[in-house]
Amino acid sequence: MPSFTLVTAAPPTPNGDLHLGHLSGPYSGADIRIRAHRLLGGEGLFLTGSDLHQSYVPTKARRDGSDPLEMAEGFADEIARIFDSAGFAPDVYVRPWRSELHTELVGEFFARLHAQGALHVRTEQALFCADCDRYLFEAHLTGKCPHCGAGSDGNSCENCALPNRVTDLVAPVCNACGGRPVERAVERLVFPLSEYAERLRAFHAATAMSPQLEALCADMIDQGLPDIPVGHPTDWGLPMPVPGFEDHRIYVWAEMMPGYFAELAEALRATGRDPEEWRTVWNHPETEIVQYFGFDNGYFHALLQPALLMAYDPDFQLPKALVTNEFYQLGASKFSTSRRHAIWANDLLAAVPASTARFVLAHDRPENERTSFTWSRFHELADEELAGRWQSWLTGLFSRLATQADGAIPAGTTPLPSQERFLRLLEGIAEECLAAYSPAAFSPRRATRLLCELVTCAQDFAAAQSRTRDAGRAAGALAAEAAAARLLAQLAHPVMPEFAEQLWTALGETGTPRWDGVRPPAAGQRVATGARFFEALPADLEEQVMKP
Repeated sequence: MPSFTLVTAAPPTPNGDLHLGHLSGPYSGADIRIRAHRLLGGEGLFLTGSDLHQSYVPTKARRDGSDPLEMAEGFADEIARIFDSAGFAPDVYVRPWRSELHTELVGEFFARLHAQGALHVRTEQALFCADCDRYLFEAHLTGKCPHCGAGSDGNSCENCALPNRVTDLVAPVCNACGGRPVERAVERLVFPLSEYAERLRAFHAATAMSPQLEALCADMIDQGLPDIPVGHPTDWGLPMPVPGFEDHRIYVWAEMMPGYFAELAEALRATGRDPEEWRTVWNHPETEIVQYFGFDNGYFHALLQPALLMAYDPDFQLPKALVTNEFYQLGASKFSTSRRHAIWANDLLAAVPASTARFVLAHDRPENERTSFTWSRFHELADEELAGRWQSWLTGLFSRLATQADGAIPAGTTPLPSQERFLRLLEGIAEECLAAYSPAAFSPRRATRLLCELVTCAQDFAAAQSRTRDAGRAAGALAAEAAAARLLAQLAHPVMPEFAEQLWTALGETGTPRWDGVRPPAAGQRVATGARFFEALPADLEEQVMKP
């Protein structure tokens, strides 16, 4: 296992509150991964920030009649509060408008690309709205995707994840005035992505990624990669640091690559290190880079950004794993901030413990296909599984420790064969669960199902050992059951840190859960009595959360 990991989560756009769809994807995934790495004794950083320069920020502000930066600041504050409530603990949350490092590193990145001849000057057709006197791209217009026919903004399609040239959108409409744009020639800087096709193939062959992302990349390379404009003639974003193009703004998805450099530099500064060390940390042989993002952003993270990094410096380290998620749906359609079709994260977290929310979202995480949130499913997992089976077993265990072992971990004698088999079973569950937290096989869905299996096995074991009359063997059974509880605290910590730490402490352990194998707490160690970890959710939870 590499001793140091950089975990990035695609930065959220500060144009609205976060909903459960956001929480189920990159942010929970990245938090789970960094916690699992630290559980195993590794060190690392979880990096994210605000995606300020998305065109969705000024378009939202214009609709609301607000200042874009003031609006972004307010939503960034709210996102940070939601992260805190959910127990997501990034080591840095960069706000580009406050970060000189972000501006400097992004500018240096594109200046170097230009100096090395990696950017080409092209005159291309673009869409222009005469009534608004604006070139249209991304959030400024809507049409139909030329690849799949779904509704799409400019530059990329959320449905099929393929990029478009903007001019090939079907029936495009200006989102500001509703008018039909016209084509107009514009001179701009483009990045010849096709020149990196074979290097990208080699990168993908060496990188862990989902089957659907693998297929997307292979299909796009086979069909011929497009040249990508890296700047737009607009007034929102960072100026292009290339003579003759100072009035263009850097394409935000290209900005994101050096933006990750800036996040690392800011994280080093925040932890008392020299931010200038970011290159050394990024490229250290023992550093592993793992990136989390939605599948709809797959092309950007798996093709455009790696190729830009190859052009910037071919010796720079590329990610070892690209972890995606599909859309989490509410009913038959995806959660949507703009359409207000959502369950808002702050409303749910105000009514539900973070560990419960995190468990449900991980258990039904949309990893390889879209999954849907329903209130009945939420209650099933929270009430029947956690407050039901998990709490029932833990209540029984702590009661037995209190009555049979005077509130301490017993010292067992030579275990019975059935007790040995149970401990080996726990070791197998641990091995599978830790694998589900690894970048190559990352699956919180699998991990939470293994946690449920652990509880089921422990319940069955406790019932089967209840007829043991010999005091020594009964003590051995109770110690083995305590080992299962300790293991539950260890393995649950990446997904449910608050619960795991509460259980760890109740078992008499100190600090936070750490991986040191399957074993009971030390004999004689005092445990808590009457510990409660989960309660059934209020019957009117939906009314509380969905209040107008």
